[in-house]
Amino acid sequence: MKSALAGYISGSGVDLARARHHTGWVELYEQAHYSSKGYRDLESILSMYLKTSEEPIDVACFGVAGPVIKNEVSTTNLPWHIAGEGIEARFGIGRVKLVNDIVATAHGLTHLSDDKFYTINEGVKPDNGNLGLIAPGTGLGEALVYRVGDKMYPYASEGGHADFAPGNQMETELWQYVYSEQGHVEVEDILSISGLERICNFLVDTQGGARGSWMIEANDPALILIEKALAGKDETAARTLDIFIDCLASEAANVALNGMTLGGVYIGGGIAPRIITALDQGKFMARFVKQGKMDGLLAKVPVGVIIEDKAALIGAAGITSTL
Repeated sequence: MKSALAGYISGSGVDLARARHHTGWVELYEQAHYSSKGYRDLESILSMYLKTSEEPIDVACFGVAGPVIKNEVSTTNLPWHIAGEGIEARFGIGRVKLVNDIVATAHGLTHLSDDKFYTINEGVKPDNGNLGLIAPGTGLGEALVYRVGDKMYPYASEGGHADFAPGNQMETELWQYVYSEQGHVEVEDILSISGLERICNFLVDTQGGARGSWMIEANDPALILIEKALAGKDETAARTLDIFIDCLASEAANVALNGMTLGGVYIGGGIAPRIITALDQGKFMARFVKQGKMDGLLAKVPVGVIIEDKAALIGAAGITSTL
């Protein structure tokens, strides 16, 4: 059995683990997490991690937030350039494969049990249907999965960097607010951790919202904002989350339509699991199906939240079995 290493590189951290493969599932062990702050590159972190064990590595796969081209990637939210061949040469690893982090998550779907998903819309599951992934977190990841029978073929998308399309007058004014600051508005500018803060700032600066002292003092204002919104303790926070959910539902519907994902749309990333109670109140699906001529089709699309926070790492580990 080959000795395998799996990794997940997001905009804020690096998760690493060794992997053992079993029939139908993958086991992670010797797991470690590193904050990306303070490290100049991935190789610095790998050097530290590999010193903890003398077991050699035969194959490795890393899910990376960014567009992977010819087994190299310049990370979207970190000043890193990662090359598979460079890691092979430095650490004596036989084969290193880089994949987009959402593609890694898509591979992870086949290794997750049913209790790792929270159903928002049961929908109508066909015998064979494509899948879609959307994952708001530090950035916004998207991917599609082409499925033939029991075989799944994930492929990357940089749809998170497509233009943001407002769905109503309030969102049009939000678009104008962000555009006035940046000169462009990507979907990721709204559907991400920084997007939550951006929506809140928009409400305060243009819509009469109030910025509570909790937000000014918080080290992680977006996460505190979510807590205040769900607890009903801050009107501006609640309005911020409402707008975020509406925009998330619209973009999830875009993913469904672009990929004809009749097999379902899965929502991953760091934000969705924290706001499941809000997503499950009907607001999300009301906006999801509000797509004109396609509302009947979208109402039948299963929608679920991935509640396994290591889905991308598990997916990367699964890929190592093919190397």
